[in-house]
Amino acid sequence: MGVYKKIKPFLKPFLIILAIYCVAMIAIWRANVAYIDDNGRLITGKGWTSDFNRYSSSLLSFLLLQMRFSLVDISPWSQIVAMVFLSVATLIIVWRFGDIKNKVQLIAATLIGLTPFTLVCWLYKFDAPCMALSLLASVIPFIFTKKKNLIKFSVISLICLLVTLTSYQAFCGVYIVLLLALLLKDIIEQNKVADGLMTLGCGLGVMIVAALIFILVLPSPEGYRSTETLALTELIPGLFRNMGAIFARVWEVFPINWSIALVCVVVSYLVSLFVFSKRKGVRRLLDVLAGASFFCLAIPASYGIYLLLVEAPTNARSLVGIGSVFALMAIFTINGISSKKILPKIALCVPACVLTYLFFIFAFTTGNALAEQRKFSDYINGELASDLTDIYESREELANKKVQIQGSIGYTPSVEHVADLYPITYDLIDDFQVGLSYLSWGSWALRYNYGLEYNHLGSLESAWNCDEMEQKMDGYYYRISEKDNNVCIEIKEAK
Repeated sequence: MGVYKKIKPFLKPFLIILAIYCVAMIAIWRANVAYIDDNGRLITGKGWTSDFNRYSSSLLSFLLLQMRFSLVDISPWSQIVAMVFLSVATLIIVWRFGDIKNKVQLIAATLIGLTPFTLVCWLYKFDAPCMALSLLASVIPFIFTKKKNLIKFSVISLICLLVTLTSYQAFCGVYIVLLLALLLKDIIEQNKVADGLMTLGCGLGVMIVAALIFILVLPSPEGYRSTETLALTELIPGLFRNMGAIFARVWEVFPINWSIALVCVVVSYLVSLFVFSKRKGVRRLLDVLAGASFFCLAIPASYGIYLLLVEAPTNARSLVGIGSVFALMAIFTINGISSKKILPKIALCVPACVLTYLFFIFAFTTGNALAEQRKFSDYINGELASDLTDIYESREELANKKVQIQGSIGYTPSVEHVADLYPITYDLIDDFQVGLSYLSWGSWALRYNYGLEYNHLGSLESAWNCDEMEQKMDGYYYRISEKDNNVCIEIKEAK
């Protein structure tokens, strides 16, 4: 009963957050699409131990989800577990920086999981809970910051950061954002700023130690992305270059309605810090300055360790930490509003709620678009397999040939329409997912379901010239040619 009394106040807020996330995921779960890496895991059962040191992901899968290292598809259970982890992380953030009894704050805080940059993580069947675990591990240490026990905070931070780095490294930026938010909270509440600075310095120090352990101690498999860091002589210009790339990327992929809502969130956040400041007169501007500094520093900080890379990625998954910045701004905005001042309360709460709703409905749009694209991809796969069967009398005849797939099927009209309105759609449903070229995930069904095995595919590093080969078939969606036991399948983009 004692434990129940402690967790009882958190149950209702948790269920509200979980309900929002689960409803937002309905279209994605209904689509039932094997997303990018899911294709390989679905067919081969391959885990994560060789993927960027993701040992925590493999352990989570073994202990909680699969009870085995060879994976099988248990969706949507794996995605539901991801939503539970995500909801706990969101609840901790609201509890630490806001008020869990404030339903508006609970709604606005879901920006951390509904932001399109984060949404891409929940499209995966197998990886979603591992990514959510990474986010949760980045947030857990801040449960222990209320009593200002730096030793306990440091030890727990080290453990949790190692979990983050061995599950999904991109979320480590959330840890830095929360450190900055603690400092901002101390400033606007006129607490001892020295305490906030000590926590910030301690947290950054622990993060450096965790990164060194991750890099130097744990065996590192070779990945497809460069991990070269900036040299000391290039550190400052490199950091500014990467920071500029982040802001530019956000502005590039946000449609006009998202951009307007985001600008209104930032303005309402700064206005709230000024209007409801505990300081008097001009000194209120100190809170505004602190709030503006938090925004300018937190956006690049959410990028985490990627900020130090020479070739910093700017795809959606690398910007997952930005949602935490949006959520914290919304929480700080609503924090200072007096319940007696109805009109200011409504005016300042609306932008955060509108932005949350826009991201909420985009989750449905993404799920439906993904389902349409996958139907088209499956149709082309089936047609191609059928035509290969007509051309080659037996599977053994084709198995003795080397096959190369070139080109891409492109996007369906409905997906292109969505992408015209929401440019980030091309990040979520990129050519690597929908194409049928060599090594693209879209061709895995053709390789395995129809008997065209992986080791028979030729590398596009030395693409064949199909025009110099004997044409076996020239159809609406593809052309099949052959020469010297080499078969070239040239996919045509549908228009």
